[in-house]
Amino acid sequence: MLDILIRDGDVVDGSGAPRFRADVAVEGDRIVEVGSLAGTQAGTVIDASGCVVAPGFVDMHSHAGFSLPVCPTADSLACQGITTAVIGQCGFSTAPLLDETRDTMLAALGTGAIPMPWDEWSTFGEYLDYLARIGTSINVVPLVGQGSVRVRVMGLTAEPASEAQIGRMQAQVIQAMEEGAVGLSTGLIYPPGSYTSTEELVDVTRPVGERKGFYFSHLRDEGDRLLEAVSEAIGIGRESGAAVQISHFKAAGRHNWDKASRALDLIDQARAEGLDVSADMYPYVAGSTYLAAVLPQWAHGGGKRATLQRLGDPQTRQRMAADMQSAGFFRIIEWDQVMISGAPRNRAYQGRYVADLAAGADKSPYDWVFDALLELELEASMITFMMSEDNVRRALQHPATMIGTDGFGFSVDGPLAQGAPHPRSYGTYPRVLGRYVREQGVLSLEEAMWKMTGFPAQKLRWADRGLVKQGLKADLVVLDPDTVADRATFQAPHQYPAGIQHVIVNGRLVVSEGRHTKTRPGRVLGA
Repeated sequence: MLDILIRDGDVVDGSGAPRFRADVAVEGDRIVEVGSLAGTQAGTVIDASGCVVAPGFVDMHSHAGFSLPVCPTADSLACQGITTAVIGQCGFSTAPLLDETRDTMLAALGTGAIPMPWDEWSTFGEYLDYLARIGTSINVVPLVGQGSVRVRVMGLTAEPASEAQIGRMQAQVIQAMEEGAVGLSTGLIYPPGSYTSTEELVDVTRPVGERKGFYFSHLRDEGDRLLEAVSEAIGIGRESGAAVQISHFKAAGRHNWDKASRALDLIDQARAEGLDVSADMYPYVAGSTYLAAVLPQWAHGGGKRATLQRLGDPQTRQRMAADMQSAGFFRIIEWDQVMISGAPRNRAYQGRYVADLAAGADKSPYDWVFDALLELELEASMITFMMSEDNVRRALQHPATMIGTDGFGFSVDGPLAQGAPHPRSYGTYPRVLGRYVREQGVLSLEEAMWKMTGFPAQKLRWADRGLVKQGLKADLVVLDPDTVADRATFQAPHQYPAGIQHVIVNGRLVVSEGRHTKTRPGRVLGA
């Protein structure tokens, strides 16, 4: 007798091929047959008539590494059909940690609002062992963060690395890869990534390329200098030998929207050259990050305490405001397009726009932000509306893009479901399928599934996942193509999607009839 039999579904196998009607049989953690299985018995039988059976979705850009120790069931991800998430993104992984720089590292991460059990690990391998010990509902593919490595070796300094320090960072990257990391991530708008030269990045990435690993990069600029930033990422891949993944592709700021197609052309040119370069994206016109990212890069030097001291000095504040108006993040958006998404120390700010909060306090937006960062001790996040809907559609259709949430794993009734975070943590994949496949026809269902499953599996060089095929691991989704949709909004983000009926991870039901079963069959996956 089989463990699970999915009957009478339309199989969209993740390869891009046309759908076909079939039964899918699961025994243990594998798909054992795909075809006509009338009369076959199973412990669990799922009637998939009128539904689509697809591979589990692969979240190519996730920050769930920071939520899984607190919410190992990753409900908001699993309930949208995600069975695997690539974690450790944007230069910040939860490990490695070193005793002498641990406090600096945790302050740089800005995770005070997340009750993480930081004492449970120091090395990268110890963190992965911790995840395996508690169990997770989804699989994870871990990256080590360049920012985390640099802070471990150098602290939060803007100084260039010495030859000896580069050697120590390379050793940390090698150790992390030996312990399970598949590559390196960077966050080049965040300190210390923003302090790091291209040459240093190439040097630190060389061990990744030598081990056939991956370089995932939140670019140095997604606005005015987008094209230069894309070229830098491609160049780092070319010089180091690492495969390149450009994170959450976008062109930020109305005056930069015309750069999106040219940035995609740069990716095409790199691929034509034979380089392994691709990108991921989320289907929204707003991004999200921490509020302190609006400050000039020099304002972050020396870490959290030094930044707070600068925010308390009137002359330094004037200099910061002047720099923010002439360059940097706020060259690309306006204050009435910036919403405070998280402020644990003053939740009255959450869900409100900076322009309105500043007007209500009779302050300039700059003074309000400086005062709020002081009050909140930098622990605040924001949502920024800065992208073009036309560019979202254009990027979705590009052959080198796949999908990523850039989100966390929340439970609507769990300790992390606070504030008004970006709805992408709950709705990314159903939004693609509902809005851009069914409603707008931007992609066919088969094309969308390729971008969510087979393409990521190809990128990560998996031989046993990413397709509905006999002999492969049983990571599967059963969904209703007529009703699948995101419910999470910017005003009310903590809502699970519609239409995702069943999710199977390594042969076990994690979501059954739309409800999370709380099982934890996830595994740490290598490349």
